[in-house]
Amino acid sequence: MPERIALFGGTFDPIHNGHIDLARRFARLLSLDRVILMPTFVPPHKLRCEMAPAIDRLAMCRLACAPYAELEVSDLEINRRGASFTVLTLEQLHRQYPDSELFLLTGADMFLTLGTWYRFADIARMATLCAAPRDTADAAVLRTYARDLEAQGARCEVAEFTVPAWSSTDVRERLRRGEDVRDRIPQAVAEYIAAHDLYTQNKQYRDVEEQYIDIIRGRLTPRRFEHSLAVARQAEYLAKKYGSDPDKARVAGLLHDILKDTDGDSQLQILKDFAILLDAVEQQAPKLWHARAGAVFLEHILGITDREILDAVRYHTTGRAGMTLPEIVLYLADFTSADRDYPDVDVMRKLTEEDIDAAMRYALAYTIEDLEAQGRPVHPDTLACYRERVGDTNG
Repeated sequence: MPERIALFGGTFDPIHNGHIDLARRFARLLSLDRVILMPTFVPPHKLRCEMAPAIDRLAMCRLACAPYAELEVSDLEINRRGASFTVLTLEQLHRQYPDSELFLLTGADMFLTLGTWYRFADIARMATLCAAPRDTADAAVLRTYARDLEAQGARCEVAEFTVPAWSSTDVRERLRRGEDVRDRIPQAVAEYIAAHDLYTQNKQYRDVEEQYIDIIRGRLTPRRFEHSLAVARQAEYLAKKYGSDPDKARVAGLLHDILKDTDGDSQLQILKDFAILLDAVEQQAPKLWHARAGAVFLEHILGITDREILDAVRYHTTGRAGMTLPEIVLYLADFTSADRDYPDVDVMRKLTEEDIDAAMRYALAYTIEDLEAQGRPVHPDTLACYRERVGDTNG
């Protein structure tokens, strides 16, 4: 008789009693032999500027599951690193357990997005899709959506039982406010959080930056990696100087060139996967692709949803009319980081110290002249940004 195995993936940031309740009740409902809880390394769906390190989330899951024989914890996705696509995990589980019957457990909110997941048809082919409602109204919505998925060939199981409407976000916020969360998380997990000083305001950006640094180190050449660190430092400095958020500026600086060393075909594929169309100038200018593809990668693969970070990365090569302060900070940090040695860099650094608007005008004029001298197209966003700043309304 084939083994019945459920995959229950997520950030588990932190794991709470609702996660444990859902896993154990599905184990009973579906007569599962085991439920594998699998913390993601880098989640594809959420902003992670407050994510606890992977090793800590893994440890908390192990503590929470230890009392229950039907639950186990896997470090498969954490060891794989990178983006945690469910279809890749299911494929690996099929190889590991070739005769098993697989189930995929999700929370209600995630279940309602399943049809948009990467390679959904393959996910539906490999596993029965399961969710539990939080209340009666929730159940009706889930069952309607399940019928839509079943029309696409999926097998779905919407439980009759309900689970508490708790969230890891709520637990983190309560912890930051110093509130008692013993009714939300296992005692062993609470003790681990206290012992390791997790989810405090001072720790959140430091932790996530360590993970982002690890990611870009693996994706960039040594020179580009050092450039990204230098831009992060300069962006933080300029943000403090001109009144922007230094933590966000530092993150944007770290990640602005995340796809710069990725081959062009792969950049185009990322844009295609998420239905992003290049304009006429971008199609002729491969050096612009990494900014657009990079912003898409941050949003849809790394799960960053902060628009200030995403737009700063998106426009760090072209600029645009109506640039926000975080966008300007990254644009100028990229021009003036400590590793830059192009002609006029000292002029740019001096202007950036003295007058941010004058620095932007100089940087844009420098870019336009350099591109025209090389016979390369100038993006309309760059021209619009320059005209806005010099007061040219003639188009």
